[in-house]
Amino acid sequence: MSRRKIATAALCSVSVIIAMALSNSDSYRSQQGNALRFSQAAMEVMGNAEGCRRDVYQCPARISTQGIGHTRRVTGTATLADDQQVARWFAEDQLDAQNCLEQNVERKLGVRLPQNVFDGVGSFVFNVGCSNFLTSTLYRYLTAGSYLAACHQLSRWVYTGQEVLPGLVARRAKEQALCLAAQK
Repeated sequence: MSRRKIATAALCSVSVIIAMALSNSDSYRSQQGNALRFSQAAMEVMGNAEGCRRDVYQCPARISTQGIGHTRRVTGTATLADDQQVARWFAEDQLDAQNCLEQNVERKLGVRLPQNVFDGVGSFVFNVGCSNFLTSTLYRYLTAGSYLAACHQLSRWVYTGQEVLPGLVARRAKEQALCLAAQK
């Protein structure tokens, strides 16, 4: 097989994976019993920022990754994933972010976040993980009910070490736009 064919075989379609995740969203339940809550727009931000690869690769933070930003139990020896596996990982990883928001923000506030705040911040949590989110100023603003201030914190999270990554700048701008749309 030529290098071009191998590279093409390793790529997958973000839009196909999103469609699969959306069509099965009721099959996935958070720890609170809720179906997958991310909108298509949020899934597009996540999917387009992460890209979709069937093979294992190193993300800019040098973490072994596969599918759409999936890092759990990924090793350098993993085989190519098919669309069903990538869609399952994508939905499960979104549920991790959803569980983080439902348990650590919404339960404290006693209300659901507005959808666009949930989407913008949820995409961020999908990317950085719950533990990093829970130590952030963004989290403190959210739990204080200061959604506008929380949304403005997203643009600060554009570094890997001391380096600003243009991809993170673009992603955070899209997450912030989602988040702020609910504030109008």
